[in-house]
Amino acid sequence: MAGKGPVAVITDLCILRPDTISRELEVASIHPGVDRKTVADSTGGQTRFADGCDVTEVPGTGELEVLRDLKAPTAAADGVQGDEA
Repeated sequence: MAGKGPVAVITDLCILRPDTISRELEVASIHPGVDRKTVADSTGGQTRFADGCDVTEVPGTGELEVLRDLKAPTAAADGVQGDEA
């Protein structure tokens, strides 16, 4: 939908989602093995954590298959070859 903005930003540390009122991004979940300090230190600004901020759910088998299927074409489009992908 045009003008609605992102519904989520997924990083290697966490998932950010817009606050329902302010629309400012806040940390909705933190990936397993990552702590709040690491996330806050990596953002470069003031980090907001959602009230219900929890650990990100580990992807299921189906989700992992989709990601693996996307890996080769994405790497090829980015000019990465072989084991670099």
